[in-house]
Amino acid sequence: MNLKNQATGNVLKIFLIISMILGGIFIFTNYFYVYFYYEVYLSIAWIVEAVSYANIIIWYITSVVYLFWIYKVHEDLKNLDAYYPITPLGAIARILIPVYNLYGLWNVFSTMSTHFKEHDKTFNLGKKLGLFIPIYYILFLGTEVINRNIIAERVLNIHIYLLSFILDLILLFIYFLMTKNILKALPIVLSKRTEKAS
Repeated sequence: MNLKNQATGNVLKIFLIISMILGGIFIFTNYFYVYFYYEVYLSIAWIVEAVSYANIIIWYITSVVYLFWIYKVHEDLKNLDAYYPITPLGAIARILIPVYNLYGLWNVFSTMSTHFKEHDKTFNLGKKLGLFIPIYYILFLGTEVINRNIIAERVLNIHIYLLSFILDLILLFIYFLMTKNILKALPIVLSKRTEKAS
């Protein structure tokens, strides 16, 4: 049996790395704007604009790749364990349905964490994934609140803009680590299942 999620997961990792690089560039260039090096900022404003457009495109592509990947992860989990409680479409529903996704996203990752902790060889990966979930949620909800206030122009403090970009970058990094752990754990679960079968 081959895992269906690995190729898509590796593509997702590449897009997450590109997003982190773009986020770092965005933070660096906006630093000049926030800390009143306005002349410098004006000379690199074209970089900010290019990075903004690239970031939007990468974000949409990454979102689509993520949904394909999470679907394939759950296909693999179901193939490895018929009793795994979340179906591929169930995982997508938990992520896409508004309001329900506040619980659903946590449920998707915590169920994987628990499943990985049930196996000796993936216990540590499951434990790490479990530790990342609350950090991810705090950052996710925090950046959502800040970004929505920025968009609604309720936040006028320019330093909050920079903080928002920094928190978004940290959020991306945590998500990258979660993805990496899942991609590491599934082949180990597969090899353990193959050992039992032979």
